[in-house]
Amino acid sequence: MNVVFSVILVVLAVIGASAVIRELTLRLFCRADDSTVMYITHISSSDGTEAEMALRSALTRGRWGGIPSVVCVDSPLDDKTRRICEGICRDYGCERLMTKEEFRKSLD
Repeated sequence: MNVVFSVILVVLAVIGASAVIRELTLRLFCRADDSTVMYITHISSSDGTEAEMALRSALTRGRWGGIPSVVCVDSPLDDKTRRICEGICRDYGCERLMTKEEFRKSLD
């Protein structure tokens, strides 16, 4: 029984150490005034589930990558998928969900 607890302890210690190392490297190598922006440009699905998974994945990847600002560019979405994407953006702290025309204007 002690062996099982020891293995669990070692696994948790490795996970904790890797989390600490990740946080330290992000603090050391990512600037506080970083103006990096992740644009998510392809969000489309007929029923909304694929769009939801793609958007959640991209936002999580951006958060773990230390990207401070995420903007979703609206492909032609149906109402259900757009509501799902707006909810996810609100939950994950996405900067905004914009149309293609707003995206083009922001690049000028």
